[in-house]
Amino acid sequence: MSERESRAVGVAEAVHSAHLEGGDVTPAFLADARDYIEERISIRELLNRTRNRYGLETV
Repeated sequence: MSERESRAVGVAEAVHSAHLEGGDVTPAFLADARDYIEERISIRELLNRTRNRYGLETV
């Protein structure tokens, strides 16, 4: 499995988990996740963008 495939599976699992818990993901998250899958940003940057969006401290 390639790095992109692995990242895509991870994102799909996270989105599915959110849906199972009754949640949803925003279009902004999906755009950032696309950047992550396409290897334009790291997982840390994906987390920081998400945390920043909600006013949380970045890591």
